[in-house]
Amino acid sequence: MARINPSRAARIANSSHPSRARSVQHQLQLQHQHPPIKRQRDSSSPIYVSSVSRVSAEDARDARKRLFDALEKGDRYPGMRRCISCADGLSEVQLGRCFEILHACGRATDLNATLEKTRQSVDGFLEAIFNQWTSDHTGDLLQPELEFLVEAEVVAGRICLTPDKHSDVSSCCNSGVCNVDVSAAASYSCNPAMLKLEFSMVDPFTGRPETFCPIGRGDIRWAATDWERNLKQTLLSKMVSQLHKFNKHLAIWQARKLVAAWGRGSVSMGAEAGDMGFLGRDMANVAILGFGAVDAE
Repeated sequence: MARINPSRAARIANSSHPSRARSVQHQLQLQHQHPPIKRQRDSSSPIYVSSVSRVSAEDARDARKRLFDALEKGDRYPGMRRCISCADGLSEVQLGRCFEILHACGRATDLNATLEKTRQSVDGFLEAIFNQWTSDHTGDLLQPELEFLVEAEVVAGRICLTPDKHSDVSSCCNSGVCNVDVSAAASYSCNPAMLKLEFSMVDPFTGRPETFCPIGRGDIRWAATDWERNLKQTLLSKMVSQLHKFNKHLAIWQARKLVAAWGRGSVSMGAEAGDMGFLGRDMANVAILGFGAVDAE
């Protein structure tokens, strides 16, 4: 039922057409008795915003013809060439691809990676992709290289001044004279590849740390703690952090390669996200295999 504007209804009611005035009054009474119901939107119902502009059916057919003709000729870039300078220039499918890349990046090193976590960081990922960069960038896209050095150190025991009297480290701690700690330090370098473990103590006369070989020494009282596992755990956790940092740079690089291709007219979605070279926690475990198996927290 059409609604009648009240001011217009008043003019009609005062007009010289009684039948028309009665009709208008009847419609106003119906409107008063049955006011229009405004449908309330459920807060849980989604709102979808498409980033693709609507085109006519004829234009869509022409675009499909051009695309398929180019694909028939083996054109690597059959689509329309354009400059993509921000996430607003990506289609829904392309945005979904960026989401998949970021999710694969997170899953490589994060045991608790979820789609919710990826959703929380995907906007920042898109900003990083277009940070001082567009699809028309003329410079080379340099692939990130894995290069880091991590170190870990724990207290492994004490130097005992009276080995014949102190059978364990607790005796040294209670004596008040055996105050020199033995430190165990581990390090891993990926370029050049090197895994190193060394023991050291601080010289009480010079105050400088000195490395030494513990083999054959009878004056060391090893700590009762699980210092070996703590050392490996700390080193492995630092390595995983470095791998995750590398993966984030790799994800940006992989996404930029795709965006650059899309800007030139490519319709390819690239390799599977799981095949993009993201390094997992298992890689870190292999690197320090000489220390024994241990899981990073």
